[in-house]
Amino acid sequence: MSETYSPSHVQELLGIDSHTLRKYATLLEGHGYQIHRNHRGHRGYFDKDVTTLSKLIEISKQEGMTLELSAQAVMSWNSEENESVIRTEEETLQTNPPDPEIIQNNNLGELLERIEHLEQINMDLIKHLKEKAVREAYLEDKINKIVKYVERSEQLLEERSKMMLEETRQQIAAAHQKKWWKWWK
Repeated sequence: MSETYSPSHVQELLGIDSHTLRKYATLLEGHGYQIHRNHRGHRGYFDKDVTTLSKLIEISKQEGMTLELSAQAVMSWNSEENESVIRTEEETLQTNPPDPEIIQNNNLGELLERIEHLEQINMDLIKHLKEKAVREAYLEDKINKIVKYVERSEQLLEERSKMMLEETRQQIAAAHQKKWWKWWK
C-alpha cells in the first residue's frame, strides 16, 4: 500500500486551500469515489487520490466545464483506469493467452461504450453551451434596453432642464420690464 498524505500535504501538492480540497473530496464522494478515512473520520489521501483530484482540477479549468460535469468525467476516467489495471493484473495472472478474437471483441465493446459515453458528455456540453448562449443573448438584450432607457432619460432631463432655464429667464425678463408699482399700466 502506498503512503497516506494528510489534507495539508495534499493542499500543498495541488496548490489549493482547505475549503477547496474538502469541496472537491465531498463532490467526488458524492459520485461514489472512496477516499480513505481514519477511525476519527478524517480523510487520508493516497497517490491515486491525489492523481484523481489533480485530474478534477485540470478538467474543471476547461472552458464550459462545471464542477459537476468535471466530477462525472473524472469518475469515468477513474473507472477506465481501474478497469485497465484490473485487466492488466488478470492478464499477468493467466498463463494461457486468451483468444485474440475474444480480446478484439472485448476491446471493440469497450471502445463503443467509451465512445457512447463521450458522445453523451459532448451532448451535455453542447446543451450547456446553447443554454449559456441563450442566457447571454437575453442579458445582452436587457442591457441594450437599459442603455436606451438611460440615454432617453438623460435626453429628457436635459430638455426639461433647458425648458426650465428658458422659462426662468422669461420670468426674470418680464419682471424687469414691469415694476410692481406700475401694475395698473
